[in-house]
Amino acid sequence: MERREDLETILAYLPLEIQGSSLSWPSSHLVEVLEALTKGPSHSRVDSGQTLSDSISDMRQSLSLTSHLSYSALQGYALYFDEKMSKEESSRWFNEVLPAMACLLLRFPSLLELHYLNSDNIINGVETGLRVIGSNKAGIVFLSQELIGALLSCSFFCLFPVDDRGSNHLPNINFDKLFGNLTSTGRNEHQENKIRCITHYFQRLSSCIPPGFVSFERKILSSVQDPSGLEAFPDEVFWSTSTVNLCPVEVHTCGLIEDQSVEALEVDFANKYLGGGALRKGCVQEEIRFMINPELIAGMLFLPAMEASEAIEVVGAERFSHYTGYSSSFRFSGDCIDTKERDIYGRRKTRIIAIDALRHPGISQYKPECLLREANKALCGFLHVCKKHCIDHEDGVGVATGNWGCGAYGGDPEIKSVLQWIAVSQARRPFMSYYTFGFEALHNLNQVTELVISKGWTVGEVWMKLVEYSNQRLRSSKKRREPKVGLFDWLISTNSA
Repeated sequence: MERREDLETILAYLPLEIQGSSLSWPSSHLVEVLEALTKGPSHSRVDSGQTLSDSISDMRQSLSLTSHLSYSALQGYALYFDEKMSKEESSRWFNEVLPAMACLLLRFPSLLELHYLNSDNIINGVETGLRVIGSNKAGIVFLSQELIGALLSCSFFCLFPVDDRGSNHLPNINFDKLFGNLTSTGRNEHQENKIRCITHYFQRLSSCIPPGFVSFERKILSSVQDPSGLEAFPDEVFWSTSTVNLCPVEVHTCGLIEDQSVEALEVDFANKYLGGGALRKGCVQEEIRFMINPELIAGMLFLPAMEASEAIEVVGAERFSHYTGYSSSFRFSGDCIDTKERDIYGRRKTRIIAIDALRHPGISQYKPECLLREANKALCGFLHVCKKHCIDHEDGVGVATGNWGCGAYGGDPEIKSVLQWIAVSQARRPFMSYYTFGFEALHNLNQVTELVISKGWTVGEVWMKLVEYSNQRLRSSKKRREPKVGLFDWLISTNSA
């Protein structure tokens, strides 16, 4: 296999090496361990959580990985497979699932070679091979679901080298902390159920490897057409002078973004590091999505942290699990058969947009520069930047979103909902489906959107209203006793006549 520029960027983060003209595992002992695992417990002697934990340590040692797994991580593997799994599940895991994962890992070098062989032919003139797509560098990677299965098997056995990941703004990719957090004190049912989603994914993979593809794209907001038709970076003047009409809004007081049935971009309320705490102990909107659609985790391997004017779009990640609850009440509730159609590239028509909101902005979120940052971040996510490559047809594809940056991040849900609305509209999306998740502050969102549409306001006019209201909030914050009127009440009271 010839030296490739895309492979060169990712090779240091993979447990493989190039020998001659081929990719291969660098350790013959590791290959022997994997071959034994493919034949089941009678050959490998791996038939419990403890022996699995020992085998993981052995494989890592054979790769000369310098970072040691913590005692809690090794304990976590033993605890989950020896105490949290039923005997029936455990028997299936060690007799069927683990051998299938080992088979995938033995084939990993050849799967990756095949990937690079085919990557130049997916989209004419567009690079799609696996590589690190760094900040301020737009690009797209197409991975087969089979290759993703091999990558996630590497994560399960903690085989990825991690030494330089942090310094290059790449998130953790191995599963050591996912299992390690299982042993921490306190109520940990949600952590156990996160792992249950992951093991269920591997169980499904062992019975049938999906035949499709998933694409991961770093999108960068550089310039868009201003009202005069010129290309410009969206600044405050751009937003205030926009003459784009506002799109219709559907407000859902119950239901979930991932259960929506129409074609829409589904917003991931992301951390700037893709996946957030998915592989640690996080268990809110983004982390849950990564558990029920585990193929999303593959993007954490090669996509560094997002900058202010960047977003990540993942198309085709299949859903494997149902769930109930949220945060500490999160529970795996069974198998999910994804019925979404596939596009011409073999991707499920599930489009997930990761955009990270400002964290704990407090009163600063009402400053013009913060309004601009959030509007541009959302616009970057919602724009169809790949039109020039003609790789997708998105006419009729709206946006399904909710209280982005409002929970743990502390954003104002009224401000954030309107900012997203103008960004959806500016991106020429045909509708916004908004899921309030029962937020009381949004009980009159329907009334506000109807009022705004009845007035015939444009994106620019709503932006000016946002700035006017925010300036009032900034002034009133200096007068501590003055009551804080929410954006919606302010809009209704000042524009009802």
